Amino acid sequence: MDIKQLDERLSVSAQPGIDDIEQLAKEGFRTIISTRPRNETEDQPDTQVLKDKAESLGMAWHEIPVEPGNYGSTDINTFAKALQSSPTPILSYCRTGKRATHLWAYSQAKVRPIPELLKSADSAGYGLKALEDDLLRYQSQTNSR
Repeated sequence: MDIKQLDERLSVSAQPGIDDIEQLAKEGFRTIISTRPRNETEDQPDTQVLKDKAESLGMAWHEIPVEPGNYGSTDINTFAKALQSSPTPILSYCRTGKRATHLWAYSQAKVRPIPELLKSADSAGYGLKALEDDLLRYQSQTNSR
């Protein structure tokens, strides 16, 4: 697995398989957040099997299924709560890791500078430059409430 760390709590990756779940537990991950809808593609591993395996190894499991580019405030807030309330370290995944990175950036936009988020994502290989204006807009909307 190609795991990329975004911050001190969260790393992201592409879709893990069942053997990867065991490896993640051995590496010390304590929580998994899936941002991929179940049955998104025919070649996708069975999410329930992955969840059961993770939980049997003592890991917490969250599912926040989102379509690419369709991040609603409920999804963002749920992701932020999962980050704050879950044992660390946390791994979030989707098909490629991009959606998980996008949700992380939106969830952190209220509390962290956008340039810092862009730099962290870029260092992990998930450039967010195309989302910069939207992240700034989201940040200003949430901070003005």
